[in-house]
Amino acid sequence: MTLRVQILKDKFNSSLGLPFKELLPTSVIEQALSELNIRYYRRLFDPIVTLWAFLSQVLDTDKSCHNAVSKVIAYLAGLEVEIPSTDTSGYCQARSRLPETLLQKLFQQSGQNLEQKVTTEYLWCGRNVKVIDGSTVSMPDTLENQKIYPQSSTQASGCG
Repeated sequence: MTLRVQILKDKFNSSLGLPFKELLPTSVIEQALSELNIRYYRRLFDPIVTLWAFLSQVLDTDKSCHNAVSKVIAYLAGLEVEIPSTDTSGYCQARSRLPETLLQKLFQQSGQNLEQKVTTEYLWCGRNVKVIDGSTVSMPDTLENQKIYPQSSTQASGCG
């Protein structure tokens, strides 16, 4: 399985443009935005393009914003529209505006869609296998973040 994941990751890294456009179509993202009542302006870095660029950025070996913007430019070049500046500030601002609820909803929907497609031949000993991701996230230790993500009760007071 690890080899398959690596092959897929390499394919995404070597692709031009925004490969998640094929896996996460506009219609799916627009439906999630509508269900969550998220309003946005139609601009270069709308939530759809920003999400595709962000997912590519996360999986790419070059995780820079410059590389993510380069993928957006390659995508736009294929559409034969005016090519924007390579400045990353617009993308970075748009990425910070992506609502966490949107990411959660799309992740949940993707998982449910994948689970529906699994046939019994792919089960392990006839059972579903649950995978737990032990990754972590680092964020500023602000009062606002402390309210949303409180400190563990086992953690010493004053530690972020």
